Formats: sequence, structure tokens, C-alpha cells
Amino acid sequence: MFSRYLTHMIPILIVLLGAGTLPGCVTAQTALPDAVISAHTHAAEGQAEAQYQMGLYYTNGYGVEQDYRQASHWFEQAAQQGLANAQYMIGIAYSSGRGVPRNITTAYSWFDLAAQQGHVGATYQQAESLANGRGVAKNLPGALIAYEKAANAGHLASQYALGALLLTGRAGKKDVLVGNAWLVTAANNGHSEARDLFATTSKQLTPAQSLEVKRMAE
Repeated sequence: MFSRYLTHMIPILIVLLGAGTLPGCVTAQTALPDAVISAHTHAAEGQAEAQYQMGLYYTNGYGVEQDYRQASHWFEQAAQQGLANAQYMIGIAYSSGRGVPRNITTAYSWFDLAAQQGHVGATYQQAESLANGRGVAKNLPGALIAYEKAANAGHLASQYALGALLLTGRAGKKDVLVGNAWLVTAANNGHSEARDLFATTSKQLTPAQSLEVKRMAE
């Protein structure tokens, strides 16, 4: 179902006396970095990691002109082979409409596949989608589970989101102590919004609760 964008997007590698050109190459006469030539060769042979690398090169404009359309092509090629990093990146592409037509339902499908493989960034995007009904039916309890997985893996935004969700109880589970502990954890890791929110919520804690929150965060 994800192959309909691929047939017209396959780039061609041309190497002439050490100078190469690819779609998005700076100039036809500019020699490509060896890493780009090697990655494209292996990508064209169907190697998922090389396809993912080509996606990064086109995304960042390394050795080629920045080209999100080419980047999304290579990410999707690798994603179809099950590479979690590529599934996450093509999910971002569909979510933002960067290089492909924006499609939040398709984006969620890719995030979900990557999250099933333990990709932390994809798990956060999955949680955000479930929390906001973005490309999937709104499901706050499901979002809570996904936020918690990513938070436990050290994902900063997930730590903040999990703390806030637990404090409100909107996902069907309210826990003031654990919620504040996640805010403290995120704040200690540099999340300014978590720090500001905790400055407010901490006023409602007793001294004993404050100590417990600190202990849990540590």
C-alpha cells in the first residue's frame, strides 16, 4: 500500500572518470563524496541501510543538493524493508508533507510500525497521534502507555507529556506523585516547560509528598 509513490522517483547514478551526478547533485561536474557514491550503489542494489543513508544525505544536503522528494523516496524504500529508522523518517515526511503529499493516516501507520520495533522517537509520535486523534482515533489511555514507554527510554518530551497527563487524569489514571516525579525528571534533563509546570504543581504538595516526588525522580 505504500509503493504508489515510488515508480517515478528512482534516481540514476552516473559516474564518469571519478565524477558523478545524482538527482539533486550540486553540479554535473562536481565529484560526489565517495560515501555518497558508495551508499547509492548499495541502495540501488536494495540494501536498506544504504537506502536510509541516501535519505539522510538528501535530507541534509550532504554531497547532493537538499531534496526532500528524493529523501522520502529512499526512506520509503528502506522502510518497506522493515528498517525502523527509515519508518520513522518516512512517517515524519508524511506527517509534515515534506517530500510527499501530507497524509497523517499513513504517517501514523509508519510510526506504529517503528514503535513496535522499539524506536523511541516513533513511540513518542505514536503517543502524540493517539493523544490528539491525528491519523488515528483518539485514545488517551493508549497515548499514556506509549508516552510511558518513551519516557522510560529517556525521551524528554515524553517525560513531560506523561507527567502532565498523569496530573490531569484525562487518560483515566491520575497520579499526582508520579506525575510530578516525571515533571521533575524532565526538568532536571533541561525541559523548561516541565520546570515551569512543576513550579506551579509543587505548591499543592505537602512536605512529605515533595520529598517522595524528589526520591521517585532520582
